[in-house]
Amino acid sequence: MKTLAILSRKGGAGKTTLALHLAVQAVAGGRRVALVDMDPQRSAADWWRSREADAPELVEVEPGQLGAVVAAAEDAGVDLVVIDTRPSAEADALEAAQLADLALIVCRPTVLDLRAVAATVETVQLSGTPGLVVVNQAPPARGIAEAAITREAVEALRGYGLPLAQTIIHARASFHAALIDGRAVLELEPEGKAAHEIRALWAELEGSL
Repeated sequence: MKTLAILSRKGGAGKTTLALHLAVQAVAGGRRVALVDMDPQRSAADWWRSREADAPELVEVEPGQLGAVVAAAEDAGVDLVVIDTRPSAEADALEAAQLADLALIVCRPTVLDLRAVAATVETVQLSGTPGLVVVNQAPPARGIAEAAITREAVEALRGYGLPLAQTIIHARASFHAALIDGRAVLELEPEGKAAHEIRALWAELEGSL
């Protein structure tokens, strides 16, 4: 079994959206997936309850329960655990990172997000778990060129000492449309740009996992 922790100290970075989309993509690839919701807002759980499909499986976790949940998932034959953490760089984020095989740090290309990401990077480095940073909710590119704010964010993130995902996830209306009734963009618009980006990001993560 493999475990992927999705981390961001900054709220609104799109961490939960990425967590559930990566979980759905892993299910589409034939894996049995448990989506673990550690965020007190329970956004992932709300999405799951509005969903018609049974997969991924959902587990809502209170502080201190994560280790037991991950162990139980392995005993049950789960292939992949995706942990959606609360916006934090505190002890629960460290625990999630320590239990993971890979920690994915989510960061929007904004000044406030770039300032906040340092604490999350420190958490991942302290955990000893391999980490990867992904730029999320970037302005859609014009042609083949990324927006200037995205290019600048990529350069800034390279200075933090962790690998940076080649795939950039852009802000697209289809993400919001899919979440309304418990779907993912892979199910709403399987050939759309958003679905293509999720598949590309998962291909990167799958290689690391």
